[in-house]
Parts: sequence; C-alpha cells; structure tokens
Amino acid sequence: MEMRQLRYFLAVAEELHFGRAARRMHVSQPPLSQQIQALEEELGVRLFDRTSRTVRTTPAGEALRDDVQALLAGLDAAVERARGTARGERGRLRLGFVVSAAATRFPRAVAAYRARCPGVRLELREMGTLLQLRRIESGELDVGLLRNLDGLPEGFDHAPFLHEPQVVALPARHPLARLRVVPLAALAGVPLILYPRRVFPAAYDAIIAACRGAGFSPEVPQEAVGLNTQRALVAAGVGAAIVPASARSEPREGVVYRDVAAGNGATGDAPDLADIRPGLPDIRLDLVWRAGRDDALLRGFLDVVGGYDGEEEGNTTGGHAVLPLTKDSSTADIEDAEGENPAD
Repeated sequence: MEMRQLRYFLAVAEELHFGRAARRMHVSQPPLSQQIQALEEELGVRLFDRTSRTVRTTPAGEALRDDVQALLAGLDAAVERARGTARGERGRLRLGFVVSAAATRFPRAVAAYRARCPGVRLELREMGTLLQLRRIESGELDVGLLRNLDGLPEGFDHAPFLHEPQVVALPARHPLARLRVVPLAALAGVPLILYPRRVFPAAYDAIIAACRGAGFSPEVPQEAVGLNTQRALVAAGVGAAIVPASARSEPREGVVYRDVAAGNGATGDAPDLADIRPGLPDIRLDLVWRAGRDDALLRGFLDVVGGYDGEEEGNTTGGHAVLPLTKDSSTADIEDAEGENPAD
C-alpha cells in the first residue's frame, strides 16, 4: 500500500467522481482508476459502487475514508512541524535574563519574536550572570541575556544586545542629590553598596578601579546581591549604589539617580568647565550561548531579538512589554547554593 493510493482514494471518496478526483490530484483518470483498483485488491474489499452515472462509497469505503482523513491530516501536520523546526519556527527555547533587562528594549524584542515565531515554546528564566553561564554550559539554558564587562570564559559565543551606562543611586536627601551630574571623586567618603565580588567580579573590579583612578579607595560597608535590595538600602540611607542606568525606569521613593562624571568633574585644561566624560565604564548586555551551537532555532532567535531596535506589538502593561516567567523561575532560580541572586 502506498501513500499515493490513499490520497487518490480520499480524493475519489470526497469528490464521488473519478474525473474531478483526477483533476484535483493533477493526474489523468486511467492511472487514478488503476491505483484505486489496486488498493481494493490489496485490501480485499470493494470501496466504491460504480455505475455509468454515479459513484458511491460502500460501507467499507466510508469507514476507510474517515480513518484516512485523520491519518493524512496527522501526517501533513507532522511534516509541517518537521519543516517548521528545520526553519527555526518550532521547538523549545530556554532563555535566561538579568532582572535589569526588563527595563530595556528586551521585553519588546521578546514580544516581536513571539509574534514572528508563535510555534516556539519560549521559556524565560530570571537569573544572574554567573548562574546563567553555568546553566548554559550544562545545557539547562539555550541562550542568556547577561552583563558582560571584560569578556566571557572559553566555551561561549556571544552577540551584543546593547551597551548601558552606570549611574549612582543616592538617598533623596543626600547633599550630592542636588547635583545633576556627580563627579566620581565626590563619592570619596560616601559608603558604597556593591555586589559581592564573587557574584559579579568584573563589575566589582571595574568600579573599584574607576574609584581609585579618581583618587580614592571606596568604602564598602554593605554588599547586596540584588538590584532591588541595593535600592532598598539606598532608600534607608545606608549609602549609595552603582546601578545600571535602566534602573531609572522603575522609580523608588527615597532614591534618586545621577550620572557620574570622570575624576573631580572638571577638565584639566579648564577647571571651570565640567568634564562630561563618564566616570564609570559602560556595561554590555550580551546574548550568550554555548560555543559551537548552530541551529535554525538559535539563529532565528538571534536574528529577531539580537537585531531588534524598534517597537512592535506585544503584550504590554503600562507601556512595558510583559516578560512571562516559567512556572518554576520565580522560586527555583532565585538563589543558587552559593547564595547568588539572579537579579544581575
């Protein structure tokens, strides 16, 4: 029995006319009639009652018609799923992201990807940079959006998503809050709330180096893993925090954000002119995946999300696209065994 015979049979059973069925299948009538006859002989049953004027399905033909309709519909769907998977339009993609990415164009890029590839099951998991790297390496994540200051370990490929400056978060009543731009040197003596170095060593070292370049060693009496915890401590007056500029999009009572200028805020040649060079290094948000992986699903995701730079329709709340998390991401990925929070 050949699949072609079943398709010919179904065409005749639906058209109840051999000529119309042959035109539908783009064949001449004699070969179609021969295939129907061969199918009847193989099954040992008569599928059609034929007269010179009419064609009717027999009870056996009606039973076979129903089953063949379901069989061919399932087969066509399976073929389309396979082709869609090969094109990167179907499958499952597990995506990690740092919490501050929600304040960038990332949610809109994800919405654009969902609209472009609705057949892909996209699982989003909020977690920190180091935890993402470990899970990408172990195969638990397919791709991550994470912060990258000084390059990645071996075994990973990456593509830039955006560059983001860092700013200082200050208690609203702090004297420096009156300034529009805070010279980095002015933070000497101001307690700084930083990430623990083990969580994000590159960011920690870059901030320390920038402060020393401005002529002081920062006082770090308090460390906090998550961005929200840092802002809560700032609001409580514990100190100032160096945070991504995107934190401004989520105002918090008692906290203000200020750009940071290099050095003491004045140029060497003209002390009365402000030095507008940034005082802290930019942080890159990169899309990262395991080195050597090259498949249509990943390429399709990188093409849409990595190249996204505009607005596109998606689920939004208050002007920001919603990032639905997977069922377990709100709890399982909050901390790992070393207490590394996923926030950044």
